[in-house]
Amino acid sequence: MEGKDTGKSDRAGGDLFDMRGVLAGARRLAPARLVVVNPYDAATLEAVSRAVEQGVVHPVMVGSVERIREAARGCGVDAGDFTLVGADAQDVLERGAALLRDGEADFIMKGMVGTGAFIHELLDPRWGVRTENILSHLGMMEIPETGRVFLVSDAAINILPNFSRKIQIVRNAVSAARRIGIPRPRVAMLAAVETVKLPAMPATLDAFLMKKYAGTGVFGPCLVDGPFAFDNAIDPEKAGEKGIGGPVAGRADVVITPNIETGNVIWKFYTCVQRANPAGVVLGGSCPIVVPSRADDAVTKLLSIQFARLLLVDDGTRPAYY
Repeated sequence: MEGKDTGKSDRAGGDLFDMRGVLAGARRLAPARLVVVNPYDAATLEAVSRAVEQGVVHPVMVGSVERIREAARGCGVDAGDFTLVGADAQDVLERGAALLRDGEADFIMKGMVGTGAFIHELLDPRWGVRTENILSHLGMMEIPETGRVFLVSDAAINILPNFSRKIQIVRNAVSAARRIGIPRPRVAMLAAVETVKLPAMPATLDAFLMKKYAGTGVFGPCLVDGPFAFDNAIDPEKAGEKGIGGPVAGRADVVITPNIETGNVIWKFYTCVQRANPAGVVLGGSCPIVVPSRADDAVTKLLSIQFARLLLVDDGTRPAYY
């Protein structure tokens, strides 16, 4: 292979370039109603405020009203841009979830509340968030050198998914990829090596079987292949050096990790070493769920809000999860 394949010749073939350009599509949609639970930190308040300025959301902030106002003053945010709903620490999660159930909000985001408690509450059947599908986290990133966008799942929800759960993780990711403009997503199943190695590496067998399963058309138009190491999935030069061919090799739109540790390492490497800002959303419920890390800055939280808004589609009355 001569030189490095930048991927720019693939624009006509469906590759997405410039993550922020993709997410800017949220600004062209009608504002959606976002409920935010315990929005006391500066990064959350600044992100939501910028989303208001961009016309992406109408926010409903749930928690201690005085504490929200005080925190907003502290970071120079105008709390007048928000609808404030008072709730004490004991019932704040229920109050936020009830807004979704009652049709007063379209999607939800956590502020200063533990992810485990937040997700656990949302899965209570009372709120209508839980569906027949599992929840899975989907991150959006871009290759720094080219700006080509790719999606990663799962870095936050499913710890060690079995094959059945991976089917649903792939389904969630493929649906989201289509929603952001990739009509036939290329999906790479990740492992440490590119061949099936049993019993030491069961993820390689899952990847091989997922390729066969996808071939039945169960996911609709998409290409699933694997196993791939991460570099061979997103870098065409690395795939070429190892003689790995096929339409997914080096050009994956979606990478599916074998476990949460792998996804988490990719996410943290992207943010800590690359100093880049991903976007993340939890899929599989009746609406997108924005579950940022406490370490995420305002930019990442804003991008995540935009990502979630793109995964809402207007049905004439209120946005519904795609």
